[in-house]
Amino acid sequence: LSVVLGPWVVFAFLIHQIERLMQRRLAERFGWKSVMWTGWLGTPIHELSHAVMCRLFGHRLDEVVLFEPDPESGRLGYVRHSYRRHNWFEEVGNVFIGIAPLIGGSIVLGLLLWLFYPGPVSAAIEAAQGQTDDPRLLGRAWSIVQLMGQEIMTPANLATVRFWTFIYLVFCVGSHMAPSGSDYRGAGRGALILSIPSLLVVVLFAVFYPDTVAAAYAIVDVLSPLFAVLLLTILLCGLALTLVYLLTSIFPVRYKVSG
Repeated sequence: LSVVLGPWVVFAFLIHQIERLMQRRLAERFGWKSVMWTGWLGTPIHELSHAVMCRLFGHRLDEVVLFEPDPESGRLGYVRHSYRRHNWFEEVGNVFIGIAPLIGGSIVLGLLLWLFYPGPVSAAIEAAQGQTDDPRLLGRAWSIVQLMGQEIMTPANLATVRFWTFIYLVFCVGSHMAPSGSDYRGAGRGALILSIPSLLVVVLFAVFYPDTVAAAYAIVDVLSPLFAVLLLTILLCGLALTLVYLLTSIFPVRYKVSG
C-alpha cells in the first residue's frame, strides 16, 4: 500500500503547493486573469478527468463546465455529478473521481513526452527496466528521469522552439493537476469503504505470497515509468516556479490576494 499509494500522496501535496505559489505570485503582480496563461489547457484536462471517471463509476453527470473563469469565486471550471447513496461501487467511485486530475494529468503528460521526445523516453524506460538490482520505486523512477533528462536537456534542444513549447505545455497541465478541497472532501466516505478490502488484500497477499522481494520487483517494474512522469513533472514545475519568481521580482506587488 505504501509503494502504490504513497507516491500519489506526496505528488498531490507537492503539486498543490507549486500550483498555489505560482498562481499567487502571478496574481499579486498581474491580477487574477494571469491564471489564464495556464488554465486554458490545464483546467479542461482537470475537469474532463473528473467527468470520465464519473462515467466509469456510474455517476450521473448533471453539469460539465470545462473552462469558465469566475473571478469572484476563483473557480475556473467544474463538474456536478450525482450518485446513489449506499451503492458501494458508486461510493468508492468518489475516491477515484476526486483524484482523477492526477490520473488524467499524468496520462496527458506521458502523451506529451511521447509526442515531443519518443526516442529518449523509450530508451530511458528500457534502460531503467534492465536495472534489476534496485527494487526501490524511487530509485528506478529517478533513473528514468536522469536518462530522459540527459537526452532532452541538451544544449541543442535548449535552443529549439520544440523544447520550450514542451516545457510550457507541461507546466500548463502540471499546474492544474492538484485536486481541490471539495474533491478531497467528496472522496472521504469512499476512501473509508475502500480501505477495508484493501487491507484484506494486503493480509491475503502476505499469507499466500510470502516472496515479498519478487513482489517488490514486479510492482516497481510496472509503476516506475508512471511515477517517473510524476517526478519529472515536479522537477519541471519546480523549475518553472523558480523562473517565475526570478522574472517577476522586477515587478511590484499591485494586487492583494486572499485565500
